[in-house]
Amino acid sequence: MRSPRVPVVGLAVAAGIGLAAGGVLVIWRGWSRKGRLQRLRERVDTAFRSIAALPGWSCADACVLLSGGLDSAIVAEVGAQVLGLRTAFTVVCTEDATDLPFAVASSIAAGLQHVVLRIPLQELLRRQLPLVVRATQSFDPMSVRNDLAIAHALSEAAARGFRCAATGDGADELLGGYSFTHRLPPGRWAYSRNRMAQEMTFGSTGIGQQLGMCVASPFTQAGVVKACLALSKDDCVRELPDGSLQGKVPLRELFPRVTSAGRRKDPIEVGCGTTALSRPGFFDELVDDSTFAVEAAFVLEQHGVEIRDKEHLVYYRAFREVFPNGLVPGKPRHGSDPCPKCGYELSSKTQIFCVTCGHYDPQMRAHKRK
Repeated sequence: MRSPRVPVVGLAVAAGIGLAAGGVLVIWRGWSRKGRLQRLRERVDTAFRSIAALPGWSCADACVLLSGGLDSAIVAEVGAQVLGLRTAFTVVCTEDATDLPFAVASSIAAGLQHVVLRIPLQELLRRQLPLVVRATQSFDPMSVRNDLAIAHALSEAAARGFRCAATGDGADELLGGYSFTHRLPPGRWAYSRNRMAQEMTFGSTGIGQQLGMCVASPFTQAGVVKACLALSKDDCVRELPDGSLQGKVPLRELFPRVTSAGRRKDPIEVGCGTTALSRPGFFDELVDDSTFAVEAAFVLEQHGVEIRDKEHLVYYRAFREVFPNGLVPGKPRHGSDPCPKCGYELSSKTQIFCVTCGHYDPQMRAHKRK
């Protein structure tokens, strides 16, 4: 998750919802579910027009990053005409990547030229890892695996003359796309969704800036965020006949003819295949066991950064090459709210996940209060 931060409390009033005890957002009962969904549909349509009107947006030079997931398929199939989209880019790195058939179907439905970018993982790392680290200021493995594909798609789009790119960023955070939230009680689900809305960021924005491109998503536009915050867990998550739970129900119902309306949520790394980077043994040719043990110990002692595995070490090496001595513009170390594993400042006072090194601890704030 990497996109412009949105103040949830400020949006709560505008969306027609109130704050219960403990800061949990609750829906005012004046709106029917049909009315809330209709408002969301109107806001999505408005968001497409707002993006097309951005000073940096050119309908003559616009493309879409198309994974074939529900969100990017909506952008391609519903927003193509308004945004001036004419080409879709899809990245495929391994044979077990899941995106390609869905992306093909979506590009055909949208009438877009489809550029499938096939690239081996080692080549992807060589070409895009420095750009990802520079743009995101991160060596978090989960984020890097996702952003490598984004960086490759945007780099290839820029090389072909595209100045603008549309994405589907934001829908998962706002509408219950992540399976780890599906079993939460409604109040906890709302709290988790609202925190994600407040803290979410997306690598596509920074990578686009590095390449001189305007990157935008309808789901991060303020009006769409407001409409999403008026929806409850019951609006967003449903049980399927097999007993599993499915998120982003409002989009599935509002856009039933979109080709991926029934597709499950696959993380970017699964869809494009970069998840293979996390498999044991992938980095053995780059880092043998003895080298890892020595270097990880050195980094901990000399840099104060805890390295978890070989993949983490490779990304950290790139981070130190891009940012000599670990000095990152606008990102202090050992300040008032540092990550306990890398020392870089956490991105907010409620953050329990470090966007720099990837450390996650649900009890991080409790530990810090002790």
